[in-house]
Amino acid sequence: MDMLVDDVPLGLGLKANIRLRNKLKRKKPNEVLSKAKEAKKFRAAHDIKVSGSSALGGELPLPEITFTSLVSSFPSFNQHLLNNVGELSFSVPTPVQAQAIPIMLKLYSPNLPSLTQNGNLLACAPTGSGKTAAYLIPVLQAYCARFLTTDTELEVNQSSQPKPTSETPHRIALFGLILAPTQELVRQIWSEAARLSRGLPGGRFIAYLSRRHYAYRGKSKYKVNSRENSKNALTKLRELRLPRSTRILVATPCRMAFLLSLDPSLCPFDVSNLVWLVLDEYDKMLEVDVTNANSLSSKKMRHRVRSFRDQINPIFHALSKARSISGRQPSVAMFSATVPDEVVNWAQSELPALLSPTGEQASGKFELVQLCVGTRNSAVSTVKQELRYCATEEGKLLEIRYLLVRGLLYPCLIFMESRERAKELIKEILLSDANVLANVISSDKTDAQRAAIIRAFREGQLNVLVCTDLLGRGIDFKGVNMVVNYDLPPSKEEYIHRVGRTGRAGRLGRAITLWTDADLPRLGEVLKVMRRSGCEVDPELERLVAEWHSRRSQFLLAKRKGPAAGDLSEHVIISKRRGERRLIHNLIRKQRRKGIKVDTEDDASADSDRQIKWLRRWNPYRKRISDLSSARQNKRTQK
Repeated sequence: MDMLVDDVPLGLGLKANIRLRNKLKRKKPNEVLSKAKEAKKFRAAHDIKVSGSSALGGELPLPEITFTSLVSSFPSFNQHLLNNVGELSFSVPTPVQAQAIPIMLKLYSPNLPSLTQNGNLLACAPTGSGKTAAYLIPVLQAYCARFLTTDTELEVNQSSQPKPTSETPHRIALFGLILAPTQELVRQIWSEAARLSRGLPGGRFIAYLSRRHYAYRGKSKYKVNSRENSKNALTKLRELRLPRSTRILVATPCRMAFLLSLDPSLCPFDVSNLVWLVLDEYDKMLEVDVTNANSLSSKKMRHRVRSFRDQINPIFHALSKARSISGRQPSVAMFSATVPDEVVNWAQSELPALLSPTGEQASGKFELVQLCVGTRNSAVSTVKQELRYCATEEGKLLEIRYLLVRGLLYPCLIFMESRERAKELIKEILLSDANVLANVISSDKTDAQRAAIIRAFREGQLNVLVCTDLLGRGIDFKGVNMVVNYDLPPSKEEYIHRVGRTGRAGRLGRAITLWTDADLPRLGEVLKVMRRSGCEVDPELERLVAEWHSRRSQFLLAKRKGPAAGDLSEHVIISKRRGERRLIHNLIRKQRRKGIKVDTEDDASADSDRQIKWLRRWNPYRKRISDLSSARQNKRTQK
């Protein structure tokens, strides 16, 4: 007769089993102490700092030094998923993976009837350290624990839903939602998730959202002038071309916000049972860009959402509305290489209020776990960073010609300030004497064109790729040997992400930044990033930047003494150009007009804080490359 494994027959070595059990119990405290010491040494060796253990029950999970140890720490870990991790050459977890995976696995518990006891995770790690796999593995494991073991309430709810018709689209019940700022990064995350989930049962449960999935069949030939016409325009929305088995979706916030803001009868997604919301490159998606959103004069363009923060707000509104119905609250995981203080304050104070159905912060229910690997806001140490002084735009063009002949290491990325300058530079590269295979990628190209250019660059068909900050974040080019910043980045965060396109996964890389006299206002932040990452900084250059900052208060800062304490002119830099001075005066007038309508002093101060962000702190005038005297495209057109 076959016996169950848990059944122990009486009289068959029962005393020996009891002695062995007691022996293991005596060893258990010593093993726990040794693991705690190893974890402490591991965190100290890789500079891992974790705070907010109250969201984890007061006990911080130990870092997993190997992937196979996940099975011992979490017995329900899917073995097929672990085999896929091993097949993808993930032999040893990176520091961020070793600590972030146990934290996310502990934050999610499938046995909880309600997910309101979970917390949020804010992780910061250097570029190329494996942050994508750090959140994909826990999300996939949560999916396996939820759907591949037992029947869930989500499946019952979906089976009870009516079948889609020609008028109403089918609804997809989402389990995990991953948001990324660009479509290129969305495709890359989806490709990585598809490789990790290969062979898992459940069909096609991972998908990415593209324009072709929900666009209109054709351009509307009539204008929407009434409510009936607007309703007819919504019914012309093409049925979502995603399988109903989709549970984990990767998308950009703009496209996801558009679909979630539709009428409930037309919205194709059900987020009432959402468990994980992941924000990749959260510092970019949570920034506020009031300039582009409010400074447009046309009424038609004024309603266009430019800021990522404005795009994410409808998503949080849909989640809070769904929580008021289902009572479930998703956990939020945020990953990036840079973490500004404003984002940390937002995640601690405003994020719980956005997820709550009443809009009030639920104190003590949702805590924030902060994970930081390495030095905060610093570039990766495997990249050799170099600054080259070019004096003027003419010098930058001569320097890039010199690099094309004898200085570039292929493949190479060249970052520009705008797509117009990128198109002008690619003409100079193609007209140069060097036989270089180069192309340009920018946001004005279609998705198919951008995907084809990236594929050609990955396959080695292109040596040089001229781009904007569109490729500055998250894109993983493992073979890039050099990055050239033709135009100095507007902030230190953008500089860190640009430099991080090379030297990924422990490889060596090189980054060259060209700068002119007009770049002195922002050169100090770049020098700080270089110093934090261990690069040598010229002391003479530091003295030059310090002298410029000391003289700046004499001719750039304009302090306005007036009765209004929150006046905009106290916080901005007045330029010597007449057009920029006129812009500042117009902004001050608008602020005063808005201040008349404000009732309370708190609203006035908050409004003034928003108005300060209207102006970029640094916007140097750059002469067009085609207007330079040494530009070869001009000589060709003159002939």
